[in-house]
Amino acid sequence: VSPGGVASLVGVEADFGLSPDAPDAESRQRLANWIADAHNPLFARVIVNRLWHYHFGVGLVDTPNDFGFNGARPTHPELLDWLAAELVRQDFSLKSIQRLIVTSATYRQDSRYNPAAAAVDADNRLLWRKEPQRLEAEVLRDAMLTAGGEINLAVGGPGYYDFTTFTRNTQFYEMLDPVGHSFNRRSLYRTWVRSGRNPLLDVFDCPDPSTKTPRRAVTTTPLQALSLLNNSFVLRMSHRLADRLQQEAGPNIPRQITLAYHLTYARPPDPSELDSLTPFVATHGLPALCRVIFNSSEFLYID
Repeated sequence: VSPGGVASLVGVEADFGLSPDAPDAESRQRLANWIADAHNPLFARVIVNRLWHYHFGVGLVDTPNDFGFNGARPTHPELLDWLAAELVRQDFSLKSIQRLIVTSATYRQDSRYNPAAAAVDADNRLLWRKEPQRLEAEVLRDAMLTAGGEINLAVGGPGYYDFTTFTRNTQFYEMLDPVGHSFNRRSLYRTWVRSGRNPLLDVFDCPDPSTKTPRRAVTTTPLQALSLLNNSFVLRMSHRLADRLQQEAGPNIPRQITLAYHLTYARPPDPSELDSLTPFVATHGLPALCRVIFNSSEFLYID
């Protein structure tokens, strides 16, 4: 049998022009080119729908892994087709499409709740507001590393390990909280093992790596607040952020609080916040303030 595509898919030629004994590498290359062909009507639509899904929490088609008859219908089919055509026109530049999405009036809407709109469209499928989104588990870890000035932005190369392994008739994995610059890389570079689960990432709905997860669950549980107050990584990042505030803002507590707000909330504190937090820091210290900030909705959610 000669390598080839799916002949029933209209728009792209299914014949790869290869012999039955063609090398695997060449077959895979032709398959990749066939999937990503500019005339493939599905590829661009699936990609832009996923990008929309990541920025809005739900795609224009809310079944990102299923564009078939059993999948959901697009809420805005003309928009989906236009974005797909724009992706092709931009030579499949994902950055260009993401820039287009996040600078749109739809993305930049207020997240304020509107009872009248909710009565008509409770699920916000017509996009009458920007739905608040909690940071993904990995992004939350990266945000704490960034606030503490500890993030390692090295690109490429081998990932980091947050586990150790040992053999006792079979292979076991023990999760760790390793300390050091090489372990402070973005969570993108975390080395996954299917039977080794990170307690902090798990509690914030990081999916099981042994299963496909086109849409992540987003839960709210007491364990999340407890983890943000007691997890060893969070405690360490709270102290790192506190050290940074002391180094960059000096001993003045209101200046320390103001810098903390800029680093974590990207805004200055209002007078009432300064009035309540200044005695709190004087009594309990900066690390306690940093833990409170890491546990706040404003840090955890994109509004």
